[in-house]
Amino acid sequence: MERIISGTDMKKVDEYTINEVGIPSLVLMERAAKSVADLIEETTDKNSEVIAIAGTGNNGADGVAVCRMLYIDGYNTCIYIMGNIDKATQEFKTQIEIAQKLGIEIKDASRLTRDEMDKKHVIVDSIFGVGLSRNVEGDYKKLIEAINQSKAKVYAVDIPSGLNADTGKVMGVAVKADYTVCFGELKLGAVLYPGADYCGKLSFDNIGFPDVSYKKCETVYKYHTSDDLKLIPKRPNYSNKGTYGKLLVIAGNKDITGAAFLCAKAAFRTGAGLVRIFTAKENREVIQKLLPEAMVNVYDTDDFDKKALDACIEWANVIAIGPGIGTGGIQKNMVEAVLESRKNTVIDADGINVISQNVKLKKMLHKNVILTPHLGEMARFENKTIDEIKDNLVKSAFNINYMYNANGILKDARSVAVTQDDIYINMTGNSGMATAGSGDVLTGIVAGLLAIGCNVENATTLAPYIHGIAGDLVATKMPKASIMATDIIEEIKNIMPQ
Repeated sequence: MERIISGTDMKKVDEYTINEVGIPSLVLMERAAKSVADLIEETTDKNSEVIAIAGTGNNGADGVAVCRMLYIDGYNTCIYIMGNIDKATQEFKTQIEIAQKLGIEIKDASRLTRDEMDKKHVIVDSIFGVGLSRNVEGDYKKLIEAINQSKAKVYAVDIPSGLNADTGKVMGVAVKADYTVCFGELKLGAVLYPGADYCGKLSFDNIGFPDVSYKKCETVYKYHTSDDLKLIPKRPNYSNKGTYGKLLVIAGNKDITGAAFLCAKAAFRTGAGLVRIFTAKENREVIQKLLPEAMVNVYDTDDFDKKALDACIEWANVIAIGPGIGTGGIQKNMVEAVLESRKNTVIDADGINVISQNVKLKKMLHKNVILTPHLGEMARFENKTIDEIKDNLVKSAFNINYMYNANGILKDARSVAVTQDDIYINMTGNSGMATAGSGDVLTGIVAGLLAIGCNVENATTLAPYIHGIAGDLVATKMPKASIMATDIIEEIKNIMPQ
């Protein structure tokens, strides 16, 4: 597990480290600059011409220090200042003074043209830092547009200038970097879209912030790494299929067969021991051929037998409901019966749509439920527009827990997983996974993790991570445009621990 911090909270960390812990600002700045300078030296050669385009705040001071370090190491460098140096921070003035004493050329960035930029190999972007809160306009906008049109390789200091470090929103215009080095931790605005598209290859360097400083953060977001796969329970040698759960998948209607198959197969690949599918009678033959490992119980939409459903619910210790079931009276009764059971439950797709239409069902949500909506389903659930959900992705996901006491995975290019205690941003996956059935696969992974013994919190946060890794593995073998949900399922076996 690693941390992600909002720009607002990172400022608090910085201030506490300097003012309370007592680590001087210039010490942190030297370490920050060295992390960027080292990256430039790793990815360019000393014949490269480097310019730092610096604002007059501390982010600009970082850029000036980067330029100075590269100059000392033999690079041809120049500093372009954007802004009134008389109003600069003391750290910026100190860094400029050092650069002047070394003989580094310093120029006015407002006179820098795109043609001049094209003659340079590297641009160090240090115009704005994490404190930007209003749209970029005037000469600053023209400068950033020229940077984006230039042929130079761009390295952003902490965050690309023009991005909101809290939301990832582009503040009118933003630098499109090839590399971004965040200081302390990854910034929330650098991992959420559209900001993530502006960062290029993203990395971070602690630069010396002590853990005690992070206690000042209002919210610490997290993301999984491969080490966290150890949270998945090991399979004991002395076991049987019942050891790994009895999973009931309620999915598919008479017109949709694939959702039930994809969800159930993904659960099997994740390790579920027994999977029973409850689906419309029209699907029985197809599912039995596609997935003979699953047990299949069916219902008649014209003569629904609730006792058959109740028997399946009684049998199960984990339930997944929603993919392809449709919406209507029968579906409402299904969802209500599942919620009444209080069992570990994953609710996706039409299951969420049914709940969205019924206040009573919303009130029945509980801490053993995991909702997995995409943006459209979340918009219906919250009675908002898709744009409102997209613009407040983290808050919308958080509301699943805050408003309804449930857990959730709000699916997007950066899915947000929320539990009773934590908020995780998923850092895996790719655009090829935007394909029919991909969400059904995720539901199966969540349910499979619950079946094999993961607690609700770990199943909620690990499932999108595993789902994304599977998609990334597929993308190494075929064009993203060709990826299908079934391809994602087949890579799960290469991720799960032995």
